[in-house]
Amino acid sequence: MAVEARQIEQPTEDRAQAILDAHAGDALAALRTVIADADFLCDELEAASMAISRGLVRGWKPKFSRAV
Repeated sequence: MAVEARQIEQPTEDRAQAILDAHAGDALAALRTVIADADFLCDELEAASMAISRGLVRGWKPKFSRAV
């Protein structure tokens, strides 16, 4: 039985605009929210990296910053 290839639809919504809209166009408030979310996710990644054994993730190490 052949499997039909399907294309995954990508959301067309502009996430940056959605964040601005959620903050009534206040760019500073939107940026503060994004920074707070990034800080939260870094904390979660750090906690997860301490709790998960290297064997489970096959040697993968998280990166806490990204190359620009």
